[in-house]
Amino acid sequence: MSNMNNFILIFLISLFLSCSKNNYIPITQVPEIEFSTIDAITQTEHSFVNTTNNQNVSILNSLEETGFHFYNSLNFKTEDIGILVGGTRLRARITQNGGANWKEFSFSKFANAFHSVTFSGNTIFIVGESKYVFRSNDFGGAWSVYNAENLFEKGNSFGQFKFYKIRFFNEKLGFIVGEQNNTPSILKTDDGGEQWEIIDTNGALKTSGAITDFVIHSTEEITIITSFGECFTTGDGGKTWKLILKTNPLNSIAFKNNNEGYVGGMNGTLHYTDDGGKNWSTIEVPENPNITDIKIIKNKALITTSISFSENRDVFVYEIDKNGKNIHPYLTKTDENVLFMGDSYAVDVLENNVYILDRNNLYKTTNE
Repeated sequence: MSNMNNFILIFLISLFLSCSKNNYIPITQVPEIEFSTIDAITQTEHSFVNTTNNQNVSILNSLEETGFHFYNSLNFKTEDIGILVGGTRLRARITQNGGANWKEFSFSKFANAFHSVTFSGNTIFIVGESKYVFRSNDFGGAWSVYNAENLFEKGNSFGQFKFYKIRFFNEKLGFIVGEQNNTPSILKTDDGGEQWEIIDTNGALKTSGAITDFVIHSTEEITIITSFGECFTTGDGGKTWKLILKTNPLNSIAFKNNNEGYVGGMNGTLHYTDDGGKNWSTIEVPENPNITDIKIIKNKALITTSISFSENRDVFVYEIDKNGKNIHPYLTKTDENVLFMGDSYAVDVLENNVYILDRNNLYKTTNE
């Protein structure tokens, strides 16, 4: 009887370990995560006029004397609920009252950064320079993590993880892209992020750079870009890939539909296609900045740009017309109390609202 009890105990322990291996774990049970939080950071109200279209611009977040503190990504679920993520120390800020107050979180003692955040339903997912996928089901009240390292074979999982983008096609289907051990990687979920699996690309991308961004056209059609300047597309869920563009290193991609889309990257690289990537045209961007994010809004596209160590750029956000030809400034000012760093990495569109990051500043305006 004793041997049977021992067998059952060993079986249950093994079952628990095998289940927890690929499930979310509360951050309080992960010793390497150094969690801290600051409540009720109040933002001083300030606004200015966008002299390009005479629309009012509200400053929802603005920080001074922050050292290396910066933001890479944002997502607003409603006008009230939004989140910023970046670095250092795997940093995030959440507001539930439209930016009047923020709650700040950090999950690391190191200089690593988050790179992407999204919602699936009411659940927040964040990824970045960590092997963990971070999740909160209650807008930051509690956090848990999924250890993506367990998805890789032993001996191949050691090394640096960098996840650059996470996106959902619907509340069930989502993808994470990035690199692991300098090898491009794609993770997929079919159950709203509860479990993740590696997409086997059959070696088609093994000599490519890190996957920096992607668009989901349908459940089987995905287009990705890489740090080597490649743009690949698949129509069978990742089993086979077709190279449709080779250019400078790429950071961002956005498609209005299966035919019309943009890719952007380093040193002013910006291309437009209206035939699904068979042909591409080049769009000249003033200053040749790095193109960091692209969003389609109605019949046009918005792009954010970055120039390293810039301190005061007059223009860092541009608008492109529906034909992918004419580019002109989207956000300008005369207010000397507002400083554009010009180091922007994300723009978000929610209905008629446009949210623009500029390192530590977050601007909100109306697109009309």
